[in-house]
Amino acid sequence: MNPLWLATRATGEVSLVLFTLVTIMGVSTTKGWASARWPESVVTLMHRNVSLLSLVFLGVHIATTVVDGYVPIGWVDAVIPFQTSYRTLWIGLGTIAFDLVLAVIVTSLLRRRIPQSLWKGIHWSSYGLWAVAVVHSLGAGTDRLLTRILAALMVAAVAAAVAARFMTPHRQDDPVVSVPARMELGR
Repeated sequence: MNPLWLATRATGEVSLVLFTLVTIMGVSTTKGWASARWPESVVTLMHRNVSLLSLVFLGVHIATTVVDGYVPIGWVDAVIPFQTSYRTLWIGLGTIAFDLVLAVIVTSLLRRRIPQSLWKGIHWSSYGLWAVAVVHSLGAGTDRLLTRILAALMVAAVAAAVAARFMTPHRQDDPVVSVPARMELGR
């Protein structure tokens, strides 16, 4: 078995799980929904750190896909949707998800320099980004049963988080503690 193919599959699946966690934590950072056990600052910090980890796995997923050479997917195909002849729709959806990830990254880095409404609007696209990534995983991968099971679990987890978010009343009595804009490693 080709090790690059295995790396591509594994990092794709891990990316999906991590992006699902990021999505759930994003739902959980809504103001007024924090608790004493899970203050908003802790969830926000975890959201940021898991986001960074998911980007590492996504980067390896894309790089191993291109470098493997088993299928005709190049670097351009990774950023411009629907260019590859291999599973055009499914790879194109993955490319759209990646492009949305790039938009979220850029606007998050510029968050303090751009209008809050712009950042928030693009950040809200993360729900669509996540859904497109799930659909990409269903059509682009070759391990259909495992991928379907994983996708179903991820969809159920996000649906449960969103449902819990809307069914739980806002808590106004918990203090909201902000997280520094930049984290310093080792502190």
